[in-house]
Amino acid sequence: MTTNQLNVIEWHPAEKILFRFVLCYSLFFLFPFPLHYIPFVKHLSQWVSQFWQWLSLWTAEHVFHITEELPLSGRGSGDTTLSYIMVFNRLILSVLATLIWSVFDRKRADYRILFRYLILFLRYSTAFTLLSYGLYKVMPSQFSNLSLFDLIRPYGDSSPMGLMWNFMGYSGTYTIFSGVAEVIAGILLLFRPTVKLGAIISFGVMLNVFMMNMSYDIPVKIYSFHIMFSSVVILTPHLKSLVNFFILNKTAHPQKIIPYTLRKKLNIAGYIFKGIFIIYVVSLSSSRAYSAYTKWGRKAPLPPLYGIYNVQNFIINGDTIPPLMTDTIRWKKLVIDKHNAGIVKMDDKVMGLKKETDTLKHKLTLTSYKDSTLTYDLSYSVKDSMFYANGIHKKDTLQIEFKRTLPEDFLLINRGFHWINEFPFNR
Repeated sequence: MTTNQLNVIEWHPAEKILFRFVLCYSLFFLFPFPLHYIPFVKHLSQWVSQFWQWLSLWTAEHVFHITEELPLSGRGSGDTTLSYIMVFNRLILSVLATLIWSVFDRKRADYRILFRYLILFLRYSTAFTLLSYGLYKVMPSQFSNLSLFDLIRPYGDSSPMGLMWNFMGYSGTYTIFSGVAEVIAGILLLFRPTVKLGAIISFGVMLNVFMMNMSYDIPVKIYSFHIMFSSVVILTPHLKSLVNFFILNKTAHPQKIIPYTLRKKLNIAGYIFKGIFIIYVVSLSSSRAYSAYTKWGRKAPLPPLYGIYNVQNFIINGDTIPPLMTDTIRWKKLVIDKHNAGIVKMDDKVMGLKKETDTLKHKLTLTSYKDSTLTYDLSYSVKDSMFYANGIHKKDTLQIEFKRTLPEDFLLINRGFHWINEFPFNR
């Protein structure tokens, strides 16, 4: 339904009901956007989140009769049981609000003015979301370099999500490209003359993201679907022109951009506020993305002993331990990655470790994440590609000789890009 049609044609009852539902659900899902960008009301987001959490826990117990304790934090997962129950609650509340609204406002002919503000609301929420996610890819931190643990993990032991994450993380070029697409869509959505193109790009980008989430079991299915759905709603005023242009081979008439107010001073004030708000949000998102880029992403500094250390000799209390696959004590590898470390035992099980390195005293301290009392205090020396460590662990003396492997030693990393391939190099 186009804006011109809305001005002269009374809406069908079904259109009015659908509009009421979409507006209610959008508010329930997105609020407190954009208020959460205001520093002084940052606690509002916490209160809103706590309300939905409380309501969803009540629903889980009394409606779905879920007796087990549900995790309140999915550690990055947006597809928890609680998340689906929140969607259920928002749907139910939206239906109830639509019914009440429809009863008390049944004589209204249309919602053309409110519809414009709904589109405005969705435009900015979608735009800022795309800009935020896009900037984290333009300055790669969401998909950073492959970890050293990924390089030594058997290919078949990768999870579907891990496979996709490494696919993206391997190529900084492709990661940046996907981020640029999101940033472009976000920028185009901020301005009404380019909304149609921005919404088309946004829908295409988010459809791809949603399908990747569905195909690789990535737990952001709910959120990516909602962003994609918002793009569809933003496109609804342009559906007739899109169908005429792409399908019916008819003239797609330009759509008149109607100002939100006829008062010139208010329009000027609105443009000034819009400019300041956009600059503020983009600067904030850019600052956060750059901070993550330099702290966790590709720009993060490498630790002094970064590398994979393959054990050549492992000596406990003067006895050399042979490399038997059944041995549960002998080390197979020591991995020192960007932000953590790990000991790989002979059965390929990994013990996750925190690391502290003193390069002046040549000391390396490794502490188990699961048991803080499990600590290895090692002195080390380096000669070419060889790494020697010795120390005491639980009254046992350790002498370990390693050979260092760097990421560049792996084919996946050193193969590189070739314009010309006489034969496919597919291994």
